[in-house]
Amino acid sequence: MDGATLGLSGAAQIFRIDTKIDYLRRAKVTKTTNHARYGVSSLYPQEAGPEALLSLARGYWVIETKQHYRRDHTQREDHCLVRETTSARNLSLMRTLAIFLFERQRSRRGAKGSLPDWLSNIHRDPNHLIGRFRTGSG
Repeated sequence: MDGATLGLSGAAQIFRIDTKIDYLRRAKVTKTTNHARYGVSSLYPQEAGPEALLSLARGYWVIETKQHYRRDHTQREDHCLVRETTSARNLSLMRTLAIFLFERQRSRRGAKGSLPDWLSNIHRDPNHLIGRFRTGSG
């Protein structure tokens, strides 16, 4: 079957990528899901074989999995109902700051290993974090 048959004129390849996702909580798998994603490419098989298509698809999703996944799933940014531009930008900056502070503490002894655990700890006792700013130890 070619792309034109499906209404995708110019499509040289239609492909499927099967993925298995393990969701971790405190370094233990809590849930496993399997997903099938479909893609379309104007590259012919001689131009891009399966490995090349997989590499292109992974490159496309790097930003999504590294940055936006944290924002969407851990911080629930997509569920935020704030629509006023300045407020939305400020909330985004706060989320970015939280991720930055989490990453900084990861190299310390006794550090929290996951962003949700760290956020939960900070919500329970923010004085520990605030004290770091006062002493300048970041």
